[in-house]
Amino acid sequence: MKRFEGFYSVMTFALLILAVLACARSKSKSEPKAPVGPINVGSDLTKIDVCQAVPAEDFEAAMGRQLVGKPKDFEYYETTGTAGCWFDGGKDSSGEAYYGYIVLTPVSVYNQQPRHKDTAVSGIGDEAYFNNGADTRQLWVRIDNKVAFVVALGDREDETAARAIARLVITAVK
Repeated sequence: MKRFEGFYSVMTFALLILAVLACARSKSKSEPKAPVGPINVGSDLTKIDVCQAVPAEDFEAAMGRQLVGKPKDFEYYETTGTAGCWFDGGKDSSGEAYYGYIVLTPVSVYNQQPRHKDTAVSGIGDEAYFNNGADTRQLWVRIDNKVAFVVALGDREDETAARAIARLVITAVK
């Protein structure tokens, strides 16, 4: 019996270490759920402060890490008339970047997006789709033919988290 006591002690210690590591990893991501502030859509989207409306904690939850700086205003790539916010989560030890953004766009921008490996998404807005954008997989959503928006998380794409953020934004659009 004495032979096994040492073995059981080592095994118990190893299982304890594995349990601690598993718990540490599971805390890395959570569902975005902080309510988005009211977004009053008018004829000039550029007047909307998206960084003020969308809580940074929603993107931190989606990325599983804290931001390395304050969220920054972000105009969708070479597209005037848009209003957005960029969330920078920095890089991990392997050099992989963590970032996210949300940008309000006119419906025409939604309609004119080049589509690459797009997939329709039901139950979000009037119409939505995931699309392989220039930088990462993007979720495009159209609301009431008055505004559209894009949500993206990269380099580690997470469609579930993008959907959760989109649902929060939809409830805030007035």
